[in-house]
Amino acid sequence: MKNYELIIERRQPTCGGQLPVKCEIRSVSTDDPVAYVRKEEPHGELNTYTTDAGEFVVELKNSRGHDVKYIFTED
Repeated sequence: MKNYELIIERRQPTCGGQLPVKCEIRSVSTDDPVAYVRKEEPHGELNTYTTDAGEFVVELKNSRGHDVKYIFTED
């Protein structure tokens, strides 16, 4: 299994003075980042890409307007 630093960015509509983005950092071990995200977020449309810096990104679009971005950086 590969070890990753994972940054989770949860976007929400701005209302009530809440921050539009909440971030969480985790250390995770997985062979399949997409399966890891699908386990965490079973509903919604996934989009994946790799950045120029080598980060693997999984974006989740859901119907409630709360988009989530999972950014995997290999240790």
